[in-house]
Amino acid sequence: MTEEKGTPGTPPSWRLWPLHAAGFTTAFGAHGVAAVLGGDTDDVVGSLLMLGALLALYDGAEVLLKPLFGSLADRIGARPVMIGGLIGFAAASAAYVVADSPGWLWAARLGQGAAASAFSPSASALVARLNPAAKHGRAFGSYGFYKSIGYTLGPLLGGALMWLGGLRLLFGVMAAPAALVAVWALLAVPAVPPLPRRRQTVLDLARRLADPVFLRPTAALAAATAALSVGVGFLPVSGAAAGYGTVATGAAVSVLALTAAVVQPKAGRALD
Repeated sequence: MTEEKGTPGTPPSWRLWPLHAAGFTTAFGAHGVAAVLGGDTDDVVGSLLMLGALLALYDGAEVLLKPLFGSLADRIGARPVMIGGLIGFAAASAAYVVADSPGWLWAARLGQGAAASAFSPSASALVARLNPAAKHGRAFGSYGFYKSIGYTLGPLLGGALMWLGGLRLLFGVMAAPAALVAVWALLAVPAVPPLPRRRQTVLDLARRLADPVFLRPTAALAAATAALSVGVGFLPVSGAAAGYGTVATGAAVSVLALTAAVVQPKAGRALD
């Protein structure tokens, strides 16, 4: 997409690249750590229950805080929320590099999840705002492709970094792209004014959650996401028990996300 070929007001494609990079960052952050913890349970956690709690910390923070940051984005715009979230992700990752203790691992994952709850939905909202409606399928297909690349490469790169230098190296590498993407987005992504929205009540939310048109596809998506999360977190446990290292178990987990990286752009074009 170029300025000349796009619709009036549509920015050139290079100004949207940081949004794809933000999608990659949140996916890499989620799977890059989750896929290696199970292969190093002796040093990180003491039981499968503790491992599950640590894995849930990142996604749990996202679930709880996304509505809060969504409301903030409605007030001040998605761009500053996205940039602030990326800076927060870099800071949380760097905090573990400096502290390097089990307690700080929990705090860092909580901070990463909270930051991802700010910049991930804000990036996708900007994808919608900065692309014409007729090309939303293609735009989100491309965004989903780069996010799936993060899900695919995260376990493999995470396993390799874990083997080379442990969790401190992994968290240090995760801090770097988040900081770089924040600066990139600040320089390239256009400012978009917030849209006026009708205030929703708790009753409105209850009605939406009870609507079968919303409930059925959402429940199916949640179940599929939960199954993927279980595979990401606990396949490495089985691999470690069988004698495989973090690189091998990370590669196995990467296969789970590879199909999504291939399918999403095709699905987006089909939707258009």
